[in-house]
Amino acid sequence: MPPTVVVLTALSLEFQAVRRLLSHVHDVPHPQGTLFDVGRVPGLPWQVALVEIGDGNLGAAALTERAIAFFRPAAVFFVGVAGSLRDDVGLGDVVVASKVYLHHGGKEGDDGFRARPRAWELRHDVEQRVRRVVREDPSVHFKPLVAGDVVLNSRTSRLAHLIDRSYNDAVALDMESAGMAQAAHLNDLPVLAVRGISDFADGRKAVADAKGSQPVAARNAAAVAVRILRELPLPRTRPERREPPQVPTVVIASPPVAGLRDATAEWRGGAVVAVNGEKYLLHDGPSDLLAETASPDHSVVRRQALARALSGPGSGSRFVWLRQVVVSYDGPAAEAALRALSDEHDLLRGPVRGPDVVHHGRRGDTTTLALAWPLSRRSGTPCETLAALLGDGTEPLDTWRSHRVLRGLAASYPILGRLHEKGLAHRALRPSALILDDDGRLLLRDLGLAATPPVPGEAPGPYQAPEQRLGHRSRGGSGAATDVYRLGAIAHHVLAGAPPVPGMPSALRRPGRPLPDPAVETVEDAVAADPRVRPDLRGLFTALDALIDSLENLAPEEQ
Repeated sequence: MPPTVVVLTALSLEFQAVRRLLSHVHDVPHPQGTLFDVGRVPGLPWQVALVEIGDGNLGAAALTERAIAFFRPAAVFFVGVAGSLRDDVGLGDVVVASKVYLHHGGKEGDDGFRARPRAWELRHDVEQRVRRVVREDPSVHFKPLVAGDVVLNSRTSRLAHLIDRSYNDAVALDMESAGMAQAAHLNDLPVLAVRGISDFADGRKAVADAKGSQPVAARNAAAVAVRILRELPLPRTRPERREPPQVPTVVIASPPVAGLRDATAEWRGGAVVAVNGEKYLLHDGPSDLLAETASPDHSVVRRQALARALSGPGSGSRFVWLRQVVVSYDGPAAEAALRALSDEHDLLRGPVRGPDVVHHGRRGDTTTLALAWPLSRRSGTPCETLAALLGDGTEPLDTWRSHRVLRGLAASYPILGRLHEKGLAHRALRPSALILDDDGRLLLRDLGLAATPPVPGEAPGPYQAPEQRLGHRSRGGSGAATDVYRLGAIAHHVLAGAPPVPGMPSALRRPGRPLPDPAVETVEDAVAADPRVRPDLRGLFTALDALIDSLENLAPEEQ
């Protein structure tokens, strides 16, 4: 039985926005009549129990408690629409609640109403995972949310003034999140409200709704919820059911993986992993430098981590990019995962010649591929990724650093070119996949998804090419164009301060930084929705060379 996440919705359009992302859906009725649609998100190990409950915090609390007792979930989400309380949180943006307030509660006296706020905050480990998802997407806001049982459609009403006075860090308003949060809190479960903005709670709600803002907001919220679900760690152990009485269970875990020992059972920062007689200390790195995911059928677990060698030649000053495939039982997913790791090893040792292979082999149910990670000569620590240089993405890089990054990207051209010649593509290029060495080169940490067939929804995030959301037509068909898009998105982030937003105008043309129009247009074409419009790899790097020359000339002027 896979771990379960309960997803609550209030409206039919919210329900449908989540429902269309699920596969293998079947009805599961509760004994008291509540109907759940239970299915899977393709490519994720989680089971999703989806239900439409109507509006209001009281109903949300009661049905959250019912769903928890029935499914024993690992987490509870509410996915839906909300009204914005801030002009800078626009229509279609998504608010992930860092805190949920209940605005109904206080004391009314002769001196007026005095609020007695109640609030529920995210559990720390979930909060950290959410920050990882939202930090590179300016349309997703990780901010407080306020909930009550009143539809607010005014910025000047008594309630609007109360919220502004007593809950002024809240950026959005809904009618269910507080009830859900209270029920989950009583069961010690992580809870998350993910809300798409459909109006501004300013008297023009009907106008915004008539223009179709609600379906767009619901779809955006559902997409962000799935992105967060991809980051949630699998629960570790399956609790025993104790009867009587029936106790709501805190977590449900995936089945134990065969072949694991105490030294490797916990894939976390600070754990020690034994590989081929050598021991490695896992680093608790940011982004995806420490990750563990299971296949949808739970036949295989994929792991990756930056690790330091504790034994063997050069131990203590040798770092590797450690990736493992752990098979729990034979099946198509396990066979494909093992073959992909072996094929990547062959490509690295053969025609592609990428990062140096430190170790490749299988022991029991675990297959390992360890690649060399460059060491900084200046600090003696592992070189940082481009993600560390870009930071939180709140400000664009200055001219010197932009010049340095674009020049460093040139180091990836030979390997990507050799991949494309073989009819393959990386398909997972992003800042955390590029290592910045002391010579200013941006080196690939691995070959990404080159050895795996494309699947819909692969490599999600702000650098995902549009065709990846639906799946490539064939293994080699549009793979090269996908790499061009992802490189163009990285260049866009470097020059504009953020990745491109699909459907929005380019932000590459900044006042005070004149760049050559043909080169800028090529980068804009690289992030076009239609792969046929994009330049080839050589054309994109030619444009980047022109931008590098221009930035080099601008840098002294900026100083």
